Amino acid sequence: MGEFEELRRVLTEAMSRRQEGAVVVALDGRSGVGKSTLAAAVARDLGAAVVHGDDFYRDMSDADRRALSPAEGVDRYFDWERLRDEALIPLRERRAASFRCFDWAVGHGLGEGMTIEPCDLVIVEGVYSARPELEPLIDLRVLVALDEIERGQRLDRRAGGTDRHAPSAWDARWDAAERVYFDTIRPEHEFDLVIDGQA
Repeated sequence: MGEFEELRRVLTEAMSRRQEGAVVVALDGRSGVGKSTLAAAVARDLGAAVVHGDDFYRDMSDADRRALSPAEGVDRYFDWERLRDEALIPLRERRAASFRCFDWAVGHGLGEGMTIEPCDLVIVEGVYSARPELEPLIDLRVLVALDEIERGQRLDRRAGGTDRHAPSAWDARWDAAERVYFDTIRPEHEFDLVIDGQA
């Protein structure tokens, strides 16, 4: 059975067992492993609603962001409280979720509003989506993993060919926070399922 078929089987079983509320799945993993692509495939195949963690990037000044240690970055880069309150709680209760998204085009502030209609299956995708504080709302924690060489090549392509061997200060801070999270806060063995992002 392939990786996607295994994920589909697990999600279908989880939905069949659920008696009330939606099934909420955290699709977590390092940058560039294929979380968004996998979430879109699940949405097409099973009719899931998708919440993108990137929409909840915390609005703060560059100076404040640079001052964060890697451990502080895990807690502060994304506004997980807003993700919880404005998206996961209502969707889990099968209510529509309405929120404003971080404005990546200008690099600060909250831009356009978004409404996600209730659904039997909700995928929240993004690094830190399986963080312990969200545990009461998450039914299944899925880690998307990928060989580091392939992950680096994907990040290169995403950055338009920028040399990842000479990462920017932003990249270095981001990578350090991800390492803290996956090494000490949510290590691989704590996930319910590990999916190869190459699949």
